[in-house]
Amino acid sequence: MAAPPAYVVDLGTSTCSLGYAGDDSPRRYLSSTYSTSSSSTHTKSDTLNRDLEACKTPNLRNLFSDKGDLDGTREAALSEYLEDGLGYSKSQRDKPLMFVERSSTTDAQRQKNAEILFESEGFPGLFMARDAVMACYAVGKSTGIVVDISGSRTTVTPVHEGWVEEKATLTSPVAGDMMDIKFKEVLDGLNGKEALPKYLVSAADPEDVKETRGGEYYDLMSMILGRQAREMVGKIADFGYDPEDEKNQTIIPQVFKLPDGKEVEIGIERYESGEMLFGKDCTERELTAASSSSLSPSPLQNLICDAVFKCERDQQAALLSTVILSGGGSCVKGIQERTRLEVENIIHTHTPGWRVKVLAAANPERRIASWLGGSILASLGSFGENWITKREYDESGSSIVTRKCP
Repeated sequence: MAAPPAYVVDLGTSTCSLGYAGDDSPRRYLSSTYSTSSSSTHTKSDTLNRDLEACKTPNLRNLFSDKGDLDGTREAALSEYLEDGLGYSKSQRDKPLMFVERSSTTDAQRQKNAEILFESEGFPGLFMARDAVMACYAVGKSTGIVVDISGSRTTVTPVHEGWVEEKATLTSPVAGDMMDIKFKEVLDGLNGKEALPKYLVSAADPEDVKETRGGEYYDLMSMILGRQAREMVGKIADFGYDPEDEKNQTIIPQVFKLPDGKEVEIGIERYESGEMLFGKDCTERELTAASSSSLSPSPLQNLICDAVFKCERDQQAALLSTVILSGGGSCVKGIQERTRLEVENIIHTHTPGWRVKVLAAANPERRIASWLGGSILASLGSFGENWITKREYDESGSSIVTRKCP
C-alpha cells in the first residue's frame, strides 16, 4: 500500500499555498495578510472580507525576529493557517510536512522554525526546502537563475545542481506590490477620481458608496484592485520601448471595468507599472520609498547579470541558459521576452556567444512555482529517506536540519 502523501506548505508574502504532495495545485489558498482588532486576531480565509480593522502581513516563513526572540503573533498566525489550510488539528496530523522557506533563511532561523513545527505543531516528519530550488524543480531543472517576483520583493537566486549560491543572491524592493500601487494610480487618473475598491461599493447599487475610507485595510484592497487590473490588461512593453514614440500613441486601448461599474480605457498606460521592474519608470518618490527598505532598487536585468557574475565562471553560461520566472508579480504579459532581451543587451557586449533563455510557466503554475516544486519533490518514491523524523529530531536536536536539508 502506498504511503500517505505529505503536506506541502508555502507561506508567501501575498498568498499562503497549502496542499498535498503529488497534487498539481494547492488545496487551499489563504491571504498572507491577517486582520486584527482590539479583541482578537483573524487569520482565517475570510480575512479579506473584514472591514475597518488593521491589517498585518507577517513573515510566516521565519517565526523569530532577527534577535532570535520568538514572535508570538507569527506563531499564532502560523498555527491557524496550518489548521485552516490543511483541515487537520494538531492531534490529527499523521503526515510529514514539506515546508518551503526563503533561500536566505539562516541556519539558526531554520533550526528554531523546526523546533516550532515539531514541538508545537506536532508534525511526525519534516523537510525544509529552499524556495528557489523548488522553483527550479517545478520546471524540471536543477540549475538556473530563479527570478522570484513576490509581493514585497524581487529576489534573484542562482541555483547550481540543487544548491543555492547564497553569496550571489540579490534582492530589490521593486516587486508586485509596488507595481500594483502604480497601476491603481493609473486607474485613478483615467477615472478622473479615486477608483474605489469593491468593498466600498454596494453590490445592489453602485452609487451607494460607504462613508469609511482610509487605513490599512483600504490600502490593501486598493492595491488588490490595482493587481487585478495589472494582470488583466497590463503588459510589459517591448525592448527599446519609448513612450514618446509616435507608434505607441496609437495602440488600441483595452477596457477595464471598475467595481462601481464604470469602464475605463487603458492605452499606453498599461506599460507604466511594468517599466518599474526594468528601472525605466520609477518616480523619485517610488525610488525613495524603495531605498528606505534597505534594499537596492536595481533594474531586473542588472540583478540577473550581477547575480550571475558573482558565481564561478564555469557556472555562468549554464545559469544564463535557464532563467526561471516565478511569483505572482511575474504574471504579466510580455515579461518573458523583455527579460531575455534586456539581459542579452548586457551580456552580449562582452560574451556574444552566450545564449540567454527565460523559462516561464503558465500564470497559474508560475504563481505557485515554489509550492509546485515542493509537491513534486515530496511525491518522489526515492525521497522517503530525506525526511527528518520526530525520532531523529529528538535524538539529534534541531541541528539535524542543517545536515539533512541543504
